[in-house]
Amino acid sequence: MKAFQFLILFSLASALCFAESWTGKLVDANCLEQSQGQNKAASCTPTAKTASFGLETGDGKVFRLDAAGNAKAAAMVKSGKTDAAVTISGAMNGETVKVDSISQQ
Repeated sequence: MKAFQFLILFSLASALCFAESWTGKLVDANCLEQSQGQNKAASCTPTAKTASFGLETGDGKVFRLDAAGNAKAAAMVKSGKTDAAVTISGAMNGETVKVDSISQQ
């Protein structure tokens, strides 16, 4: 039984080692696709109607959020928390972040 518990603990610890985090600003990902190259951040602030979110980092990179991340970001935006920077923890899957958590700075 102890070997089984150790195996589970080791597996969880290994999974956490692959988690990354990014800090930036939530943006409307669909808006960014439509504006292509124009002043992205200023015109793509998310609203309560935003369904697809991205994270724009300080160096100008934008990462799309997965479905779970979109739900968490939507809840944050609907509660009025859109002005401050956020930190997203998760794992990168191509150009999309598989979101574990979103926290406001």
